Amino acid sequence: MRRSLAIGATIAAVVTSALVAFAGPAAADPSANDWYQLRMCESSNRYDINTGNGYYGAYQFDQSTWRSVGGQGRPDQASASEQDYRALLLYRKRGWNPWVCAYLVGLTEDGDARSGVAPPAPGNQSSGGGASEGSTGSESSGSAAPAYPGRQFFEGDYSDDLKAWQKQMGTRGYDLVGTGYFGPKTKAAVLDLQAKAGLNVVGYIGPKTWAAAWAGSPAPAPAPAAPAAGAGYSPQTNESCGVGQSTAPEWPGKTFVQGDTARELQCFQKQLGSRGYGLTGTGYYGPATKTAVVALQTRNGINPSGILGPQTWKAAWEGQ
Repeated sequence: MRRSLAIGATIAAVVTSALVAFAGPAAADPSANDWYQLRMCESSNRYDINTGNGYYGAYQFDQSTWRSVGGQGRPDQASASEQDYRALLLYRKRGWNPWVCAYLVGLTEDGDARSGVAPPAPGNQSSGGGASEGSTGSESSGSAAPAYPGRQFFEGDYSDDLKAWQKQMGTRGYDLVGTGYFGPKTKAAVLDLQAKAGLNVVGYIGPKTWAAAWAGSPAPAPAPAAPAAGAGYSPQTNESCGVGQSTAPEWPGKTFVQGDTARELQCFQKQLGSRGYGLTGTGYYGPATKTAVVALQTRNGINPSGILGPQTWKAAWEGQ
């Protein structure tokens, strides 16, 4: 992201209105776990991070890209929900391309990537439609419930009105904190509440589901799903890469050229960094990496092609 975000940011800011057609909730988006893995790689999941390198927040936006998706102020000073929303908006415009970490983690794009269809902006109204949420029996409206906002909420919506419902559900044991964004966790809570309240299980919030959050005895929330085995992002370290050892680790079996992004590149870069080259292990093969590759090849009598193959890989550990 530290290299990709800046590319095309100016163009994106100019043509945003032409590229993005605002519409209702999308059929698909990256999962909550996908976003979590991205944030862990980019920022250790810290929304308030500012290391002074010109990139800010959980998604490591630079200022020009942040503005290109409507962000105001500095990203790290925005709320978590605002950063999530702007990241999703950027994904809908450019897919995973702005984030090097997406490739390091191994994320794949879905049908909404690069679609140009923006998620509903805060306060947008979702249209109705679909099955009714009405109960087949009677339902208490819950006298303590705040007034229903007069609209239905669907997955993908973002609204300040949702925050009160989510916070209320949080008091009933659900893993919701009031972000205002209707994501996968909110939908799971909606479905569970509808099933327990005897409503039609439709997955969106209407007046009956709104009231049910305050009505009756608190229902136990569903147990959180266990993370998938091996789902956590583990960054490459000097130890895992064999930095400083006298023999090269096993060749990864593929060549790398400028423009590539790969986890294996991190080890090569870290090793060259330990030998005096200005590389830090980003996993992105940019101009600095190519300059180092060509210099290493020249010093070791390898054709200075700039292509990182098995001989150049070995030379990083064993060559001059």
